[in-house]
Amino acid sequence: MIKMGAKEIAVLVVFCIFVLPLLIEIIVWSAGMNSHTPEQNTEKATNLITKAAVPWWINPLEGLSKLGTFGAFLILGFIVFLMWIGEIGNK
Repeated sequence: MIKMGAKEIAVLVVFCIFVLPLLIEIIVWSAGMNSHTPEQNTEKATNLITKAAVPWWINPLEGLSKLGTFGAFLILGFIVFLMWIGEIGNK
């Protein structure tokens, strides 16, 4: 049996919630490319590239920013979490 620490579990959860849906969307788009016009394919590809280029943690931070003072504390905690899992920091 594989033993995973809290950090590895957190990274796996982040992957499943934020990265895996984008990968599935890319696979579905590429499988159905022949059934759409080139213009539709280009528009969808542009949207997918935009989603892939923006870091996954921007949208949660934006959502937390709307919560006022409580959101500010949650943002600080989220930033500490991102540093803990190695997503941001000195690389």
